[in-house]
Amino acid sequence: MMSLDSCNVLGGSMYQKKAVIVTVILAALAIFVVAAVSTVFKDDSEERYQNVPSPQAEATIDDKSAVAPASVKDETTEPLAQNEVGGLNETATEHMEDANEAVPETVVDEVAETGKRFDSMENVPATPEQAEEVLAEEPAPAASGGEIHIVKAVGLKYDPLVVNIQPNDTVAWENMPTHDTQSMEGLIPEGAEMWHSKLGENYERTFTQEGIYVYKCTPHFGAGMGGAIIVGKPVNLEAIQAADAKGAAGRLVRKAIAAAEAM
Repeated sequence: MMSLDSCNVLGGSMYQKKAVIVTVILAALAIFVVAAVSTVFKDDSEERYQNVPSPQAEATIDDKSAVAPASVKDETTEPLAQNEVGGLNETATEHMEDANEAVPETVVDEVAETGKRFDSMENVPATPEQAEEVLAEEPAPAASGGEIHIVKAVGLKYDPLVVNIQPNDTVAWENMPTHDTQSMEGLIPEGAEMWHSKLGENYERTFTQEGIYVYKCTPHFGAGMGGAIIVGKPVNLEAIQAADAKGAAGRLVRKAIAAAEAM
């Protein structure tokens, strides 16, 4: 009959064997579960997304689909073709020559003599008749002269008192708040137009006829306010000398004669 200690040792050994068996079974079960789960939840992202194009690829596809076919491509965007030596293609050159030949050389020469310039080939006259119309429209050449001479009213006198100018020059009277300017009859060249400006306004006048012009300020003529303009040559000097002007007019005439004789 076994002793109590022998029974305890035998029982402990059997318990350890059962524990090892249970541990092995649990380990096997865990391995089985892990294998099953990995099979069910396998990452198939590569299979699902391998055929999906990237954003760059989609943009490329859209651009290609938006390109018009070659048959409808805008020909105006094509650069001028060049030959092997870098010059323009013969076809382009022929078009330019045709455009030049559309206008007769005689018409071009006639208009070129006037210095007329055109914005485009469409405005160039195509016939001699049209060229004549263009020539007829040309303004007359500007006359010589054209300078502006300033005369200022200072107190009760004009400064300068006598002005020497050339035909087609202009005299401008300034600082005229209480003054005017009026030509004096018999003291301007024969056939010249007389004038009388508005009181209190600046005034300018262009002189085209040569000679001496004596003028006055109407409200202040008694104080001797006036002046003289010599345009070009004093062709009417003898007429001015023979006028025998008196008073304030006489003083202006003497100033004008002295300036004319000093020329």
